[in-house]
Amino acid sequence: MTQRISPGVEVIDLAPGLWIWRLEHPAWSEGHDWQKVVTSVCVDAGDERWVVDPLLPPEVASEVWDRFAAGPPTAVAVLLADHMRETWSDRQTWSVDALVRRYRCRAFGPNAFDPDMIDKVGPAETDVQKIVPGRELPGGLLPFRDPRGWHETPLYLPQHKTLVFGDGLTERAGSLRVWMSPTHEERALPDLHAMLDLPFERVIISHGEPVHTREAFQQALERPPWPASSLHIAAWRGDLEQVRKLVEWGADLTARSEPDEPYGNSDLTPLEWAVNASRLRSEPTHDDVIAYLKSVMKAKGMA
Repeated sequence: MTQRISPGVEVIDLAPGLWIWRLEHPAWSEGHDWQKVVTSVCVDAGDERWVVDPLLPPEVASEVWDRFAAGPPTAVAVLLADHMRETWSDRQTWSVDALVRRYRCRAFGPNAFDPDMIDKVGPAETDVQKIVPGRELPGGLLPFRDPRGWHETPLYLPQHKTLVFGDGLTERAGSLRVWMSPTHEERALPDLHAMLDLPFERVIISHGEPVHTREAFQQALERPPWPASSLHIAAWRGDLEQVRKLVEWGADLTARSEPDEPYGNSDLTPLEWAVNASRLRSEPTHDDVIAYLKSVMKAKGMA
């Protein structure tokens, strides 16, 4: 069942006790590397009703608020710093704070919220309990460490055989993709492959088409990360040690970033990313990376 509610709220039932709502993010603008519409999750687990990564809609979105009135949330989780979201109606109030005030639920999160957002909105008034990877949450939800090495804690919902990600996965042009990271090969892929040991049947993501199958998850692990490889990132950062390591592991020197890469580096090789970074930052490490990549490409007959 899918219902559309003014203004632009979409509620989707996935299974008994598991539903999502989708809403245009009020802070979105052209040029962001994430899509305008984001997804929030509500799941019943044991005696708990969890709300995950909420972007609270306006009061006129009765389908959301009537459900909360019938079964009030007992816990709210923020999966990563960037998903500490304001309410849709009040850009000065965190959705987490609004839920805690209204329903007296507990709040959980990474304890590492985006400083730019805190400067804009102010610190959360709620005492957010830290989500610890591997430590079961109330209702049996199981958090994992961030596959990309930052502060996300993806969740497994065993009762519903569902994985929930914040930014670890994204959807682009109809395909599920792993979002890029500096350690894609050495950390992200092994961590994500390990999740295949779980009997999950669906994956929910925040950005892009929200619901994907286990098969789509498996296929995502075979695709290059979006929008560029770990070698691109290392070259951009001027990290010569990591560049050398990735090249020695067989990284593709000719791989190109995606055409829809949003920051002016679309359809470029790692070497071209390093050159662009050097123009912007003028740091000696980029010169070292550029020289190394050119020498390797020459030795391989690529230049």
